Amino acid sequence: MSGFRYERPDTVAEATLLLAGAHGGARILAGGTDLLLALRGDRLATLVVDIKRIPELGAVVWTPAGDLEIGACVPVQDVADDPRIRSVFPALAEGAEAIGSLQIRARATVAGNLSNASPCMDTAPPLVVLGGRLRIAGARGARDAPLADFFVGVKKTTLAPDELVTAVIVPAPPPGFRNAFDKIKRGHGHDLAIVNAAAAFDPGAGTLRVVLGSSAVRPAVVPALTGVSAASDPVRTGERLAALALEHIQPIDDVRASAEYRRDMAALLCRRLTRRLLGAGRAS
Repeated sequence: MSGFRYERPDTVAEATLLLAGAHGGARILAGGTDLLLALRGDRLATLVVDIKRIPELGAVVWTPAGDLEIGACVPVQDVADDPRIRSVFPALAEGAEAIGSLQIRARATVAGNLSNASPCMDTAPPLVVLGGRLRIAGARGARDAPLADFFVGVKKTTLAPDELVTAVIVPAPPPGFRNAFDKIKRGHGHDLAIVNAAAAFDPGAGTLRVVLGSSAVRPAVVPALTGVSAASDPVRTGERLAALALEHIQPIDDVRASAEYRRDMAALLCRRLTRRLLGAGRAS
């Protein structure tokens, strides 16, 4: 491990100034589960900026309008265990619970999982399908960014060198809104996703949406299936969603699975999620 400077600011403003002064050589420490491995491999940073002391970054807040705001330092396990999140946004809670082991989830953060931008991240499909956005702070001020536009490649995002994510925001759902997450991995335990997916059904709009992860370098956002109601046939609707999804993914072969297998599993997840959201339970 090469040497680096360590700073622990008390405010977001102090953190952004440190990032700006490092000219691209700084990295954020929140949970550290990805960063510490990278540092051990003698990569990345001349400066590590530990943001865990900044109070507002450790909070889960529900606004009066019903939006959910998750601070950048909130552990993944807190999101998975939160009763209101599990009730309103089960896809997010399920995606959070699918990450690694309990020990990893107790340290890792949702903002860190997103900022690491691994194609197999389990929180991205739920948050994208839920219309999530990021609150981002930098030396030039703050901005909100749709999460769907945040990822640009493997471990690459739209964050500037002097910026950090301060919160993940999920807008209040419309009446009757349903959502769920599912994942295919090689076996039981803490394995990475071969394919993961989150779907959302809005009965008022008559739409069923799915976002697929681990099937490309960034989450695959499939156009909404329209004309869907709670009375729609779950089997036929699931087949329609699967066919639509397969038109919009281009999975690759790698050490964990072939592209052909990923396509088959993506279709399976579309069918499973449709059956769950249209009231037919979890089935294959």
